[in-house]
This record gives sequence, structure tokens and C-alpha cells, in this order.
Amino acid sequence: MKTPNKTLLYQFAISHYCEKVRWALEYKKISHETVNLLPGPHLLTTRKLAPQSSVPILNNKGKIIQDSTAILSYLDELVPEPSLIPEDVSLKKETLELEEYFDQEVGMHLRRFVYYYVLPDRKLATFLLLQQGPRYGSLLYFFIFPLLRKLMSKSMNICPESAKRSEARLVNALEFLSQRIQNNRFLVGNQFSRADLTAASLLAPLCTPPQHTFGWPPDEKMPRPLVDFKNAHRQKPFFQWVLGMYQNFRSPSLQASRVGDIV
Repeated sequence: MKTPNKTLLYQFAISHYCEKVRWALEYKKISHETVNLLPGPHLLTTRKLAPQSSVPILNNKGKIIQDSTAILSYLDELVPEPSLIPEDVSLKKETLELEEYFDQEVGMHLRRFVYYYVLPDRKLATFLLLQQGPRYGSLLYFFIFPLLRKLMSKSMNICPESAKRSEARLVNALEFLSQRIQNNRFLVGNQFSRADLTAASLLAPLCTPPQHTFGWPPDEKMPRPLVDFKNAHRQKPFFQWVLGMYQNFRSPSLQASRVGDIV
């Protein structure tokens, strides 16, 4: 694969882990292009770039970094200001621990919980997975979606029992977040950090902030259990906190553009 002379973010538009990286790139005003891949066929691209099949993958003029946490660390070294991590050693440690906690307890479990209800609805699932993707995606998914659904369910270990466990883990994490920010604007210290960015971006599929670059369907188009879950938590402290983080710290850069037809 030819080495680009610019910064490329290989991603799924729907992915909240990719949103985590998009936000960091835009917060640091790093000019970049997003390359929107299709779940499933994305393997044709990611296997050429990095050891694992997952996105996000950042290609900064030939320098390849995979995984959202690793990418954020790289960006903080590449563009130190504005910083996403405190200088104090103990606060830095706390920030990174919280980031890992939300990656695991919110990122993984919200994803499994949502897809458990979304994947059975072929029309909704294809709308979400194809959004901002290559134009040929609709035709391709017409043929491969049943297989893709099976592969996604297997890779994310989606079943009734695992979805129920993920819902419980997610509720615990949301309660932890609500308690943590009850009397504090930020999760660590007195500055916006990658802990705040991680928690807010990973909860975007639940809270659907208007500043997000993904077009979330209205609630009436979503599965009833997901809407009920959202409504049950809408008045919790974390919900308005997420919206506030987006309103105050998420402003998509005009320098960011999208590349839709690269596989």
C-alpha cells in the first residue's frame, strides 16, 4: 500500500471507539481525512495496514498506530497542546486508569447491548453500518449481510445471556460515572482530559449528542428496548454531562474531510 503524504483515519463511522479518535484529532486541530470502511470487507484494508483486524487505525504519513488508546497517546506526543492528560504523575495515572475502565465497562458492553437489538433488524442494521460508507455498500450487503450478521454476533459474543450481562455491567458503569461527576465538571482534576473524552464519546450512541458527526435515527426507528433503556437513564447526571462535554469541547474541524470509496 502506497505511503500517504497526509494523515488518514481508517474507521467505521458508527464506531464509538473511532469517535474517540475523531474527537482527539479535531480537539488538537490535526488535519486529517477519514477513510470509511465497511464492517466485514474492511479486512481487505486493515490486514494490509496493521496486525489486528480492528479499527480505528491511524496512518500518519506512513506511521501506523492501531487501537484508540494507543492513538490518543501518540497524538499527545505528536501535538502536546492542547494536552489531553494532566502533568501531575498521580493524576496522569488516574486518567489512564479511568480511560481503560470506560473502554472496557462502557465501550465493550454498550456495543454488545446495542447490537443485540440492532442486528436482527436488517434494514436498521444496514442503514447504520453503511452510513458514510462507500456507495457500493448497499449492493454488497444485499448479498453478504446474513453472513456478516453471524460473524459480527460471533466476534462480539452476542447472545441473550451475554446481552443481559452487558446491560448489567453498563448500568453499573453509568452509576459510577454519575457519582464521579456529581460535584465535578471533569473526571480528573480541573481540566478536560482523555478520561472525559473517552467516557463521553463511548456513550454517544446512548445519548446521541447533536454535535456528533453520525446521523442517529430518531427514537421511533430504534428497537423499543434500547429506547426504554435510554429513557430510563435520560435524567441521570451522566446523561446531561455527556451532552455538556460535546457542547463545550466537541467542534468538528473544517480541516477534516471524508473519503468514502477506499476499501
